[in-house]
Amino acid sequence: MTKPCEQAAAREFDTWAVSGRAESMADGHNGVTEAAIRNWNLKSTDRVLDVGCGNGWAVQKLVQRGAGRGFGVDIAPKMVARATEATQDDARYDFQVSSASELPYSDNSVTHLLNVESLYYYPNPAAALKEWARVTKPGGKLAIIVDLYLENKATHSWIDALDVHVHLLSASDITVMAEEAGWRDVRWYQVIDPRPIKSEAEFTVSKYWPSYEMYLDYRQTGALVIEATR
Repeated sequence: MTKPCEQAAAREFDTWAVSGRAESMADGHNGVTEAAIRNWNLKSTDRVLDVGCGNGWAVQKLVQRGAGRGFGVDIAPKMVARATEATQDDARYDFQVSSASELPYSDNSVTHLLNVESLYYYPNPAAALKEWARVTKPGGKLAIIVDLYLENKATHSWIDALDVHVHLLSASDITVMAEEAGWRDVRWYQVIDPRPIKSEAEFTVSKYWPSYEMYLDYRQTGALVIEATR
């Protein structure tokens, strides 16, 4: 059963699915995701899972890179509908509505698990990491990407700007949670978005970016990537 905070998140992300934010999120996170999965040498026997898959863009990327099957889950039904529509009639893909901490997959059923910019939305991130370890085969790979984290101070304005509750986690917080969940060889690093930085003339003030200086700080700090092996 989904928790009230998950239901609120599902409603919010459903609005994103129909407002074009699914596409903007894909564009915004593509470069950092490429860096996070650069060492994943995927083959036809691999089964990849993206938790918080949105419109399925990253799952499609992983299958295009060689994975035999691509799975995705998201709490928002309209996001899952978008992903399913984009890959219809292709048996390599499967998308389902699911909580991140109660996945509809059996033990040791996936070889690679990706999580892009959604860990901090979960009611219990530690439980999610433990659930991800359950479904991942021994030797399987994990990659987590986070923009809103303690060390990236410019993103802290998002906490009040977002209409859903979030956790402000540090790199160390996530590392410890992953280790306690059963992941090994856990390490973190920061990746700079390869897209060009907007000039001040191109920049627009918003509730997420109250100033150009904050935007610059965000772009110069980069996203947090956590890698681990099951």
